[in-house]
Amino acid sequence: MSVSEWERVDASAWIVRQVEPVGSTPTNWVEDPVDSSRWLHKDTFIPANGVEQGEDWAEVVSTQVGALLGAPCAKTRLCTRNGRRGSLSLSVLPEGHSLWEGHVALTRAGIQDYFPHIEGNAGVDPSRPLVKRPGHTLPNILIALSETSAPSTFSGPTTLDGFDVFVGYLILDALVANRDRHEQNWAVLTPQLISQPEQLAPSYDHAGSLGYNLTDERRMRCLDEPLSLHAWALNGTAHRFEHRDRPRTLVDHATHGLSLCSHDGGAWWMSRIMELDLRPVLEPVRQLEIPEMSVAAATFACELLELNLRRLQDAISGSP
Repeated sequence: MSVSEWERVDASAWIVRQVEPVGSTPTNWVEDPVDSSRWLHKDTFIPANGVEQGEDWAEVVSTQVGALLGAPCAKTRLCTRNGRRGSLSLSVLPEGHSLWEGHVALTRAGIQDYFPHIEGNAGVDPSRPLVKRPGHTLPNILIALSETSAPSTFSGPTTLDGFDVFVGYLILDALVANRDRHEQNWAVLTPQLISQPEQLAPSYDHAGSLGYNLTDERRMRCLDEPLSLHAWALNGTAHRFEHRDRPRTLVDHATHGLSLCSHDGGAWWMSRIMELDLRPVLEPVRQLEIPEMSVAAATFACELLELNLRRLQDAISGSP
């Protein structure tokens, strides 16, 4: 992994080509003047306490973890734009394709118990009013992706289909503590030529990961007591999927996905989990190659990644 992957590019002169209407924070599609590629730009958030959050480094570190795991992800970069820290995410939409987000894919599949949850407009099942995110379940996503191939950038076995690779995204979420895999944070790529298959889009939008919004004081309290870090990790739940009371943990959710995979898919991802070496990410993060990460933030992110990998390994090996 080269140092350049942790460098910050100045995107102040990049031209805005489109305002992104989806999402809870303002984002723009900007164009790289060198090759005209389109990147989604996001500023970091500065809350009332004045401590700038780490959405930018969370996005890039999570993407690099995805690369180690073998989960196809949008390419990301750290950036500054007009004096503000932020991140850039390369468009996953290839020429000649349309992108249908998860809520569209589930609706197109005719899932009867799915009620779309659009940002700011919660879906409600009249027959199950206490159920949150009704129908956004892994069995329903399996149906919606049943005729979908793996992303073209997937380098694993050719026998894996779109849902098999989607489970890899759930494993990545469990590793980086990403709770934001809602229906607009996964998508299907539909070609204009009907002779070509639909593909699962690469994973994108991992900014809500790795304790990006914690203060250093909160991070240090977790690091000073291992049980506190474990308790914090257990609060990483798949709350963007259907649940009534407490949602599954991200680790339990990922292992549930593995149980629904094809034989080849389950075997592939379990081998990736058991063999995964995080050092190519942990070492540069610990060495503060992202200067905007404090020592507390870097240490917390690394220990959390190691803890979550052990939790996943224990879950699939049956260890208590």
